[in-house]
Amino acid sequence: MNSVYYRNNAGQLSVDIGVLPPRTKKSKLRVRFDNWMVNEGPRTIFVCLWTLIQAAYFAYSYNVLWTTPNLSFFRSVIGHGLPVARGAANLINLNCAILLFTVCRNLISRVRTSFLGKFIPFDKNITFHIHIAWCIVFWAYVHCVGHYFNYMNVEKVLGVVDMSAMKLSWISGPGLTGQVVTLAFFLMVTSALEGVRRKYFEQFWFTHHLFIVFFGGLLMHGSFCFIKADAGTTDDPCRGGATFWKWWVLSGFAYLLERILREVRGRRKTYISKVVQHPSKVVEIQVKKPSCKTRAGQYIFISCPEISNFEWHPFTLTSSPYEDFVSIHIRVVGDWTTKFAKRCGCRFGDADEANMPAPTSLPLIMIDGPYGSASEDVFDYEAAILVGAGIGVTPFASILKTVWYRLNNPGSGAVRLKKVYFYWVCRDKDAFEWFQDLLMTLEEENIDGFLEIHTYLTQGLKIDEVKNIIVNDEEGVADAITGLKAPTHFGRPNWDQIFKYVRMNHPGTDVGVLFCGPKVLSGALHKACNKWTEATENGTRFFYGKENF
Repeated sequence: MNSVYYRNNAGQLSVDIGVLPPRTKKSKLRVRFDNWMVNEGPRTIFVCLWTLIQAAYFAYSYNVLWTTPNLSFFRSVIGHGLPVARGAANLINLNCAILLFTVCRNLISRVRTSFLGKFIPFDKNITFHIHIAWCIVFWAYVHCVGHYFNYMNVEKVLGVVDMSAMKLSWISGPGLTGQVVTLAFFLMVTSALEGVRRKYFEQFWFTHHLFIVFFGGLLMHGSFCFIKADAGTTDDPCRGGATFWKWWVLSGFAYLLERILREVRGRRKTYISKVVQHPSKVVEIQVKKPSCKTRAGQYIFISCPEISNFEWHPFTLTSSPYEDFVSIHIRVVGDWTTKFAKRCGCRFGDADEANMPAPTSLPLIMIDGPYGSASEDVFDYEAAILVGAGIGVTPFASILKTVWYRLNNPGSGAVRLKKVYFYWVCRDKDAFEWFQDLLMTLEEENIDGFLEIHTYLTQGLKIDEVKNIIVNDEEGVADAITGLKAPTHFGRPNWDQIFKYVRMNHPGTDVGVLFCGPKVLSGALHKACNKWTEATENGTRFFYGKENF
C-alpha cells in the first residue's frame, strides 16, 4: 500500500493524506485509455451505447414491420413508409420512457451515491435530458415525414375523397393528435434553447409544462387503429392498439410521485430569518426550516407565492450542515430575483423604488430539496481544486465551512480531504466582500495548511483605485482589495501553471476539480483536467465536475 502526501510551500513532504492501493505499471496505450476514462470515457460510452441501442431497435422494428405477413395490404399501398414511420414511433416511445426519469431529482440524488454512480454519470442528468429531447426531435421528424408520404400514397392508390392526404393529416384522429403533439413539443424545445431560457426564464418555465399536452396527446395518438392487419388474418385487427402507455407508465408514475413529494415537502414550516444585501446586487437569504437536512455542495429550489405561485428557482447552498439555518446568495439579474429582493427590503437605486414603502414583514417562501450535485463529491478526494467565477463561488462557501468545522471538531467525522486549492475569479472587486469574513477566518485558522486561497480580478481598475491599492496594500499582512493575507492576482488564471503545480505536489493522487460558473471558463478547466491527467502508476488524475441543474 502507498501513502500519499502533498508538498508544502517549502517543497517538503508534509501530512499523510490517505492510503491508496498501489497502481500497476501500464503500457502507453493503457495509460491513454485510462486518461480518457477519467473525464470523457463514461459520458461518451454512455451516449454511444444509447445511440447504438436506438439504431438497433429501429432496425429491428423496421424488419418486423416489413416482414409481418398480416400487413401485406398496407405494405402494398404505402410501401417502406410503414416500417419507417412505425419504427420511428417505437423510438419516440423508448426515449419518452426515459425522459421523465432524468428530471426525478429525488431519485437521482439517491442513486448518484450508490454503486450505480460509478458507471452512470448521474450528475449529467440535465445534459442527458437535453440529449434525449433532441433524439425525440429527430425521430419525430422521421415519423412525420414518413406518415406524410404514407398519406399521399393512400390518396394516390385508393383514390377515395374522404381519405385525402390533407384530411388524414389534419382531421383524422392520428393526424389531429399528431399535429397537437408536434406543436406542443416544438414550443417546449424552442423555449428551452439556452439563449431563450436564460433571457426569458419565465416563458421557458411555463411553456415546458406543455409536457402535459405532449404526453396526453401521445397517449391518444396510437388509439385510432390507423394501421390495420389484413382482413381475416388475426383476431386483433389493430395489432395491439395504443402502446405508448406501456412505455410511459413507469416513468410517469415516478414523476407524479416526485411532484407530489416536492409539493408536500415545500409546504413544511419555513420562514426567512435574515436578509443581507451585499455589493454588486447580491442578496443573502437565511432561512429556518427544521425539516431540511443538508450536506455541503447541495442545492435547493425556492418559490415565493407572492411573486409567482408556480415558479421554482434553483440556488446552491452557502450554509454548512452544522449551522442552524439554510442560506443562499442570490445574484439579482432577472425579473423574479429583482422582485424577490425588493420584496425582502433590498434597494438598488432603481427608478421604481422612489415611492416603494419599506416592507413591514418578510415574504412567505417554500423550499424544495436539498438535492445532490457534483460539488457534494469533494470529500471523496484527497485534494481538491475549487474554482468559482463570480457568484459561482456559492457552493464552495458551504464546502469550506464544512471542512473547517470538521477539522476543528475531530469527533464530527473523518475527513479524507486534506488539501484544498481555492480559486475565486471576479470581474468586480466589490464582489470579494460577499464571503470576506469567511475567507479571513479560514485563512487565520488554516489548520495544517489545508487551504490555499487565490483570488483573481479580471476587470481593469481606475487610476485612483490603483493609487489607493499602492498606498494601502500591506504585502503578506492584508491585501488592499480583499483584506486577506493572500495577494489578489490581476488578469485570468494560468491553468497550465496551476495544474502543473498541483500535479507536482500530489503525485499518485486523485484530485477533484470542481467548478461553478460560465461555460467558457468551464471548457478551459475541462481541457486542463484532460491535459494534465496522468493515469500512470505514480501519476495524478484530475476528475472534473461542474454544477449542472
